[in-house]
Amino acid sequence: MAGRKREVPKMGRPPGPPEQVRRNRVAIMLTDAEFEVVERLAADQAVPLGTALYRLVSRALRLK
Repeated sequence: MAGRKREVPKMGRPPGPPEQVRRNRVAIMLTDAEFEVVERLAADQAVPLGTALYRLVSRALRLK
């Protein structure tokens, strides 16, 4: 069996439709007051900070 690679099952989530794949990263700066508001929003929704921000942006753009 020398030289043969063993088939290894792929791990993780399968890729989604290309039009729904989030591949662009954006960095923003917030004031302390703005950051506190976003932190509270994320805590109220019981989601990570990035998810809360993503929801805000996607709603503002009316994409979802």
